[in-house]
Amino acid sequence: MNQPQTLPVHTPVLIVGAGPTGLSLAIELVRRNIDCLLIDRNPEPLPFDRATVIHSRSLECFETMGTIDAFLARGHIMRGFNIFAFGKVVAQTSFDSLECRHPYDLNLSENETEEILTARLESLGGQVSRGWSLDGLNHTAAGVTASLKSAAGVETTVSADWLVGTDGIHSRVRDAIGIQVTGHQYPARWGVVDGYLPDWQHEPDRAAIQIEAPALNPVPLPAERWRIYFRVYDENDPENLLAHINTGLASLSPGTCLQDPDQPMLYHTFRQLSAHYRSGRVLLAGDAAHACSPIEGHGMNTGIQDAFNLGWKLAHVIQGDAGDTLLDSYELERRPIADAVGASGDVAEELRTIPNEPAAVERVKRALCAMLLPARGQQQAAQAETEIAFHYRDSPLVRSFHADGTTAQQNWLGPRPGDCLPEAGPLFNPQTGATLTLFELMRTTGHLLLWLATEETDAPNIAEIESVLQPGDTCYLISTTPPERLEQTPSAQVSWLIDETGSVHAKLGVIDPTLFLVRPDGHIALRSEPPDLNQVAAYYDLIKK
Repeated sequence: MNQPQTLPVHTPVLIVGAGPTGLSLAIELVRRNIDCLLIDRNPEPLPFDRATVIHSRSLECFETMGTIDAFLARGHIMRGFNIFAFGKVVAQTSFDSLECRHPYDLNLSENETEEILTARLESLGGQVSRGWSLDGLNHTAAGVTASLKSAAGVETTVSADWLVGTDGIHSRVRDAIGIQVTGHQYPARWGVVDGYLPDWQHEPDRAAIQIEAPALNPVPLPAERWRIYFRVYDENDPENLLAHINTGLASLSPGTCLQDPDQPMLYHTFRQLSAHYRSGRVLLAGDAAHACSPIEGHGMNTGIQDAFNLGWKLAHVIQGDAGDTLLDSYELERRPIADAVGASGDVAEELRTIPNEPAAVERVKRALCAMLLPARGQQQAAQAETEIAFHYRDSPLVRSFHADGTTAQQNWLGPRPGDCLPEAGPLFNPQTGATLTLFELMRTTGHLLLWLATEETDAPNIAEIESVLQPGDTCYLISTTPPERLEQTPSAQVSWLIDETGSVHAKLGVIDPTLFLVRPDGHIALRSEPPDLNQVAAYYDLIKK
């Protein structure tokens, strides 16, 4: 493990906490050539964890970061879940019908997620400085001074232009800057234990959710192991935990019991939300900013997506390409999502704390069946699991333009400004012969301009496009018919792609020529119909304020 004896005197960004959120943020900064110091108070990575499920949107983030192959190689694909009442499956959710890049969850222990992210950071030239904890900080309009202490008692001071606290629910960074937190602790504790279920009678790629007590959530892991989340009903009976777990497992799958279990872990859970995500040059992300019930598996994922939102913005500010307007949008975009996730967790917790009485269980069963048996309910539940539907439509950064005014915008088909760019394809590159999808165009660190033409006569002047694009940006002209004069429009930043099947135009809701400007985090910043490069220039002027 890389543990330097000394730390730099100054760093552009100091990140406190090397969990998935801090590691993701460091990767996003280093990918953009921004130096950062990532510290963690633990001398070695923790060998245990609670988070398991990686949702579709986080997998898209990891693909952009360049880590998806490692995750897919080590993780276990989960294609849905079964809901049980009194030993019978009463409802199901399947992810197979989802129209997204990764129509599944990927299950992997959090410590292995951290291993993959650490390896990626190191491959980019970064590292984790372990055994250092935050002892105090002072922040002014010009920067931050952090007092750090090593595990061996060595004290040092590091100055930073920016500091980001990704140091968990009991964040020292948050406490040091005096940001208030609201929320509550859930009354019943949860526990988790890993082991084998050799006689499991249900699909190995689906989680199980048991409604009645003892409430269990068996979740499949790699190498045929399972992670069992369970409610702790009797705080005074820790020695019989495994017996209670096996009783629940036998109800779900007669004859099944947990084999080769590790040591059960018990923990309290919280819903928590910080009043603000920023104070001057200090920002919060992940559990330092919010916490939610673990039932729906959103906690770690929300933190990773915080980092994916913040990383490119902080890099733009440090490089002098943006101002406070861009950085202020981080809280405005991410905090409402954390609030919604927390509220959803409250509902899920309430459903899991029903009295262990047949009438109460039957009522919850009827409610779940009413939601999940109809095809629309199935799709909504699966979509919610992916987190791809989270949007920034209310962000001050997003822009819309239609020559016929706002009424015409309300009739737009396809995604709107603030939405994630959907996956679609194929797109044929006549210059290289390659076939691509929309998501593959996003493997960049800059903005992406998509000029959706209907035929070559709709094409703009390439020089005019290049005059608007910023360094690191790319542009693709996409038409449904091949351009005859392609050889006359070579460009380092602009390429032409052919939507031969029309599927990309259809997925984006494009009938007439339309322009999309996509942010580095994959969310649509601007939709313009017809394409208007003045709208693109106005967006860049906005984020520079």
